[in-house]
Amino acid sequence: MRGRDARRRFPDRSGRFDDFLPYFLAAGLPTMGRVERRTGGSVIAQVTFDDRLHDLTANPGNSVAYAALSDSVAFISSQHEVSCAIPVGAHPRALTMGADGSRLYTVNHGGSISVIDISDHRVGVIPGACCVQQVDTPDGAVVYAAGNAANRGLVWALGEGAAIGGAVAAFDGRVVTGLVADAERQRLYVGLCRPSDHHRQYDAGSLAVIDTATDAVIHTVDLIGAPDMITIGGSLLCATHYDHCRVSAIDLVSFDVRSINLGDKPIEAQITPDGLRAFVVNSGSLSVIDTVAGEAERMPAGDLPRCVRISPSGKYAYVSNFGGRSVSIVDTIAQCVTDTIDFDGHPEALAVSADGERLYVGDYWSGTVTVVSVQP
Repeated sequence: MRGRDARRRFPDRSGRFDDFLPYFLAAGLPTMGRVERRTGGSVIAQVTFDDRLHDLTANPGNSVAYAALSDSVAFISSQHEVSCAIPVGAHPRALTMGADGSRLYTVNHGGSISVIDISDHRVGVIPGACCVQQVDTPDGAVVYAAGNAANRGLVWALGEGAAIGGAVAAFDGRVVTGLVADAERQRLYVGLCRPSDHHRQYDAGSLAVIDTATDAVIHTVDLIGAPDMITIGGSLLCATHYDHCRVSAIDLVSFDVRSINLGDKPIEAQITPDGLRAFVVNSGSLSVIDTVAGEAERMPAGDLPRCVRISPSGKYAYVSNFGGRSVSIVDTIAQCVTDTIDFDGHPEALAVSADGERLYVGDYWSGTVTVVSVQP
């Protein structure tokens, strides 16, 4: 979620689940964007769209990146050219890539999710959904989608080409704020809170654990507030609490919870693959959490950090500084900034290629994607 929606990651509550509505798109859509190639330095290319840029992600199986625009998703090839643009719902504000790279999910403003088949560009729509995750099981990929209606959070499971049927989980008096998949443990984690029109962060939140083999809720963890954003790394899950200025660190083996004070309002968190450190961008600072000690420290960063991504190797964290017009490259072991890349605009969205050699930097206002060569 970028641009004007960057302050919080709250789901839409409108709409409801009806049917899984597939439709097809014609092939051979016109190429979008202007490509500027650069030599020297670490910036190797720049793609400019005549549009706002909301989010970026990269395919885990190849060198393709995806940019969410006002009503479409652009495919950026390994040659840094826009190969196609796929129409989706209005204002796609967040992109989620399936773990196997076969599907791309866009969370659209107004309460729907578009599902893009990467191989043939076929698009399906899940009405009324606020978040989605794909779990790759021994029996194939299962898509879990969540939505909220009448103060009730619902989670559905969709198999290959299946229609939405009965909910696998329903949470009366709670709304879903986020989903995250855990392929290693075959689990789905559901962020929940009590519905409220005002100050919902101050209401107690919780995390439900769903066993994807049985689609049963096997555990519930109480949290100090609504989990704005949830993410996992190793055997750790982090949930951010914006108004509490805290992060809940949850051990996924024991389900013990540590409430960690940041002294600033967290926007986004990412955990290193080994689960030992979490990097959190706050409204005006950058924090690094030692997950073993359960302590957070401030790190030097640019003005108004807005997004953080971890390299596949876990060696580096990349932080976009909206106000500072820069991206900070952080050594995750030494916990220091090793390089700063300056930009003309205001970088926000970030994505890292599967091989860790390219960093994609998005600017919401100028509609540009800058491709940067980085160390894996």
